[in-house]
Amino acid sequence: MIVIRGILKAFWPIGCLLLASCSWFGIEGNEGAYLKASVAGHTRVPADLDEPPFVEMMTIPPIDDVRNLKGKEFELQLPEALSTSYGVDQIVLRKLDKERWIFLDAPPETVWNKVKEFLEANNVPLEVADAGRGIMETPWLLTEAGDVESEYESLRQGRVASGEDGEMQNRFRLRVEPGVRSGSTEVHLVQINTPVMDWPTGSDNDELAGKVLSELAYYLGDQINRSSSISLLAGSLSRTRAELIPDVREPVLKYYLDFNRAWSTVGSALKSARIPVEDINRSAAVYYVYYDDGSIEEPGFFRRLFSSEEGSDSETAHRYQVRLNTLTNQVHVTVHKDDDSLADAFIAERLLKVIKEYSS
Repeated sequence: MIVIRGILKAFWPIGCLLLASCSWFGIEGNEGAYLKASVAGHTRVPADLDEPPFVEMMTIPPIDDVRNLKGKEFELQLPEALSTSYGVDQIVLRKLDKERWIFLDAPPETVWNKVKEFLEANNVPLEVADAGRGIMETPWLLTEAGDVESEYESLRQGRVASGEDGEMQNRFRLRVEPGVRSGSTEVHLVQINTPVMDWPTGSDNDELAGKVLSELAYYLGDQINRSSSISLLAGSLSRTRAELIPDVREPVLKYYLDFNRAWSTVGSALKSARIPVEDINRSAAVYYVYYDDGSIEEPGFFRRLFSSEEGSDSETAHRYQVRLNTLTNQVHVTVHKDDDSLADAFIAERLLKVIKEYSS
């Protein structure tokens, strides 16, 4: 032990000298050297040798200057936090018309296995389990007549129907799909009592469907973070259902939803974000809102590029119209200052980003 300490003491001054002398090797003070680097051509192979195909390993993609930044000078600020929760509950039960679903902040590849575990824990068999499409279907199951609690408890016995007369039968279909917010998931459930050609959007027994979905939501809330098992097949379900397209004049938030769902999603997002809604015109597809961007003490470079004004204290300057426009399989959301003019592009993009992040 004494010998080791002696060796360390002997080498300690040398180590400090090496650490303090990095500049001797050109390591210190070259932070900006890469800015002066030039692009070298491909290696030339002699004519008498076979030339292998060259693959560009660090291809720089073309720049789509949607904000018209070319030729402008600006100072980059610290990036915004990569958070998409904004205080929204991790698991929420949603209902729109006859459709019910669970929204949760977890990717489909994680949620898929948890839904299967819930069914297994409750003795509910599956006839179809297609992770690539996000579909689970049960066979016809026997349940006892009574209140919703009795029906649910009898459902957990997992008795498959034999087709005899007088037996109460239920069949369930669960659909796991990406949520509107990035990295989130929706779990839809439909229950039927009679055979159908195509599954409907609503259930025959709304109380029983709601009970099963609420029990699933409680289970997911308790189990979703307890293990990291994922389904690779369900990973293919991660597709974009909401996309923010920046633009120097008119930013657009695209929802890949039907109008009713998009309208409800925007309204819920505005409420969750605590953005005051002065009025609603459903027939014109417009939300009249008050949005105050004056909370930014020092405007960033986007505001300096997009706006010629530093802001206004007048109330009308903070009143905007959030408009929804239905296209084929899409709903586009834009922000207008009034009936005849668009909102400042910086403010519009910021407001649309808030709506997107609160969407569920």
